[in-house]
Amino acid sequence: MSGLKPKLLLFSHICSPVFVTGAEKLLLLFARELIHRFHCVLVVPQEGIISERARELGIKVTVLELPLAISLYTAAPTIAEEIKGLIKHPSWSKLHSLLADERPSYVFVNTSVHPLPAIAAKSLGIPTIWAMMETIMDTPSRGASADFIASHSDVVIGISHTTLQPFQGKQEMVKTFMLPPYLDRDQLLPGSWHYHRARLREQLGWGEVHLVAGYIGATIYPNKGLEPFIQAMLPIAAADARARFLVVGNPVDEVYYQKCQTLVQMSGYADRFVFHPFVEQIQQVFPALDVVVVPSLVSEGFGMTALEGMAFGKGVVAFASGGLTEILTVTGNEPFLVHTGDVAGLSASVNLLLSNQELLNGVGERNALAAQNIFGVEAFRARLEELMALLPFPFDVQGSLLRGSGPTVYLVEQGKRRPFVSEKAFLQRGYRFEDVALVPESVLERFPPGSPMYEIRNSRSAKRKRRRKSITRIRKNRRTALRGRRLIRGRSKGRKAHRRRR
Repeated sequence: MSGLKPKLLLFSHICSPVFVTGAEKLLLLFARELIHRFHCVLVVPQEGIISERARELGIKVTVLELPLAISLYTAAPTIAEEIKGLIKHPSWSKLHSLLADERPSYVFVNTSVHPLPAIAAKSLGIPTIWAMMETIMDTPSRGASADFIASHSDVVIGISHTTLQPFQGKQEMVKTFMLPPYLDRDQLLPGSWHYHRARLREQLGWGEVHLVAGYIGATIYPNKGLEPFIQAMLPIAAADARARFLVVGNPVDEVYYQKCQTLVQMSGYADRFVFHPFVEQIQQVFPALDVVVVPSLVSEGFGMTALEGMAFGKGVVAFASGGLTEILTVTGNEPFLVHTGDVAGLSASVNLLLSNQELLNGVGERNALAAQNIFGVEAFRARLEELMALLPFPFDVQGSLLRGSGPTVYLVEQGKRRPFVSEKAFLQRGYRFEDVALVPESVLERFPPGSPMYEIRNSRSAKRKRRRKSITRIRKNRRTALRGRRLIRGRSKGRKAHRRRR
């Protein structure tokens, strides 16, 4: 690790070659910021979309397929037995070999269902961060699931209070930290929104006169609430001829998806609905909507679609399911939270926004501002700094380059932080600024100050100085030798004279 950032191994439980799941999307989102503080390596079960995007970020990718423990998420009573079976899997030894070869400073485990990296890391004494991207199911075995995760982590991070709720009261076992996702508005290319709005609406045969409510999900299955969405939108379609509805997503449960399409076809309003595949570049879809509807039937870990809708300046209506409640409440959208499963309430809230353009515009402007202030990249970086202060030291920090909030860069050597007195002093030793890890001041203070790293003098000057020293040393030695010879001669003459007198 000498001269480099501490190494962080990020373990993804999935790497889809077809579409990016919510957990994958969040892991890649976190990685964009973590690379500024760590030398990151992404470990995936197979090649896919996020492995390609990670390489584009300069992240090394390693493929290692590891079995999962779904029981940790479902909080099934078979957790202990399932874990014992996983450790007997052939990949267990390969995982240890990977950790031994990479020698990471930290391990980052994504989602509750991916226990093997955490077990192996802890067995080797590697500090482990376990990220809860979802809410562990509330069953009688939920405590056992949380205990297992806590006992194999140094820090458990959650993307919402909802995801951390199972770990309440376990602070003696593990540190917990809430690190919600962020959105970087610039990466969404706001200059293109007007174009994409007009283009998609034109493709669908809609104009600015139409009022569009949308349902967006990377994957569509019953718990994501497509059926309640359709049921809630049909009364709006009947009441307003301008209303249009866009469903964007890839079906996972084909039977359920066809059932929802049949519901639309049988309603008599099929011409008002469009079913569209999921689009990775979300700026091509969200601008075309007026209201974003998130009717999730399960306790969401966060609810990224809701935040994305706000970032695009849209009105957002959602079921009060887990993290969705937190997002809408903190951004001032509590009036647009609907009791989970309340189809009539969902319909009324969406209709309220679509039928009042002034209200819709005001809510959209407020949402865009709130999304930026509360869930923008700067807010995320501030939280990340707090998380860094919680992390234990890696075993090998010797030779690390660190910088706190100030401009001074330090070299950790023999347990002390040695400051470089200038940029020249830093560069003369062959270091690179991209290898400097940003750490909180509290981390720097754990190392006592050491001697400064001064500039290395010009090589020619150094040679001349050494030559002068050498000449001076030779002259001095000659003078010493000459005095010695004179002294010896004087003594010899004295002895001869003494003998003659005798």
